[in-house]
Amino acid sequence: MSGSFIYQVLILCVRPCYNCNVFVSDKAPVCKCILGASFLSSVLINFPLSQYRHLCVYDYSLIVEKHQLWRLITARVAFLDVKDLMIGSILFYYFRTFERRYGSRKFFAQLIGFFLFGSALELCAVHICKLLQFNMVPLPSGPLCFIYPLFVPYFMDIPRIELGNVLGIPMTGKSFQYFLGLQVASGSLETIIVAVCGIISGILWRKNFLKIQQLIVIPNTVASIVYKVFGRFIESAEPKDSVLPMGATLELQRQERMDQIEQQVLLQSIRDQGPLYNPNQGAAYNPNQNGPGLFGALNDEIPYADLDEGLRQRNVPAPDPPSDEQIQQLVDMGFSEERVRRALLMSHNDLNNATNFLLQESL
Repeated sequence: MSGSFIYQVLILCVRPCYNCNVFVSDKAPVCKCILGASFLSSVLINFPLSQYRHLCVYDYSLIVEKHQLWRLITARVAFLDVKDLMIGSILFYYFRTFERRYGSRKFFAQLIGFFLFGSALELCAVHICKLLQFNMVPLPSGPLCFIYPLFVPYFMDIPRIELGNVLGIPMTGKSFQYFLGLQVASGSLETIIVAVCGIISGILWRKNFLKIQQLIVIPNTVASIVYKVFGRFIESAEPKDSVLPMGATLELQRQERMDQIEQQVLLQSIRDQGPLYNPNQGAAYNPNQNGPGLFGALNDEIPYADLDEGLRQRNVPAPDPPSDEQIQQLVDMGFSEERVRRALLMSHNDLNNATNFLLQESL
C-alpha cells in the first residue's frame, strides 16, 4: 500500500471532522466509528497482523460445515482488498447523511437489520451456487453488507439533479456514487452476490419485512450508556474556521461541486417564491440577506407568525397549516418545532423540501 493511498483514505476519515455541523456537530458517531474501525482494522490485518488475516475470510464452508458462525462478524470488520477499502470508505462517507436524517439509534438498528438479512441471503445464494456446481471462492470481506442496502434509500429519497449528458446518457449528482458501487460489484460472481443481496436487504428493511423495524429497536438506556462510555473517544471539537477546506482528492472536489450545485438549486427555488414582506422593516424581505447560513434568515429566530403576516401583507392566501404528523416527523429527526414550522411554511408543506431546508440550514 503506497503512502499516497494511505493519505487519501486518511483524508476520508479525517475530513468529516472539518465538515462544519455535518459529521461531528450533527452527532453521527456510528458512521464515524465504522469508518475509523474499518480503515484501521484493514491496515492492521493486511500488514503488521497479516498472520491473522485468515480470521477475516468470508468462507461459506467454514461457516456452515464447521459451524464457525463468528466469521459472519469478523468477515465484516476489515477489507481484505485494497480497492474495496478505498471505494467502500468513500461510499460510506457519502451515506453518512442517513444517520443525520434518521438519528443514530434508528440508523444503528437499520444496520443490524441489514446484517441479519444480508447474511441469510448471502449464505443461501452461495449454497444455491454450489448446488449448481459453480466454482465459488470466499465472498469479499468488509462491511459491504452495510453499504449496498443504503443504495435503496439513496435512490428513493435523495433528490435527483441532472447535470448534463455524456454520449446521450443523463448524468446526475448521484451518478458518481452509482459508478463506485458498480465498480466493486462487477469484480466477480462473489461481489455480484454481495451487492444483489445487499440491495434486497435494503428493500426488505424498507418494506418492513417480518416487522423487522419493530423487532430491532435500540433502547434509550442502552444508547445512553454506550455514549457515556465511548462518547469521549468519538467526540471532536467544532472547527474554529467556518470556511470549508478544498477536497484533497478529485473525488472530494467533485462532491463539493455537486453540493454547491444542489445548494444553488434549493436557493433558487426559494427566490422564485418572491420576497416576503418584513413587518419590522416595512419593506420587501429577502430571506437570504442576513445570517451565515445558506438560507440566511432561516437561521435567525424569525417567528412563524411574522412569516405568515408577510404573506397576508402581499395578499397571498396563507397556506394550510402543517399537520401535526408532518411536524412530529421532522421533530423526531432532531429539529426544533419552531424551525420545523418555518421550513414547512417556506416549502408549502412539502415534507421533502422542508427536510432539505432544515439539513442545508445546519451546514
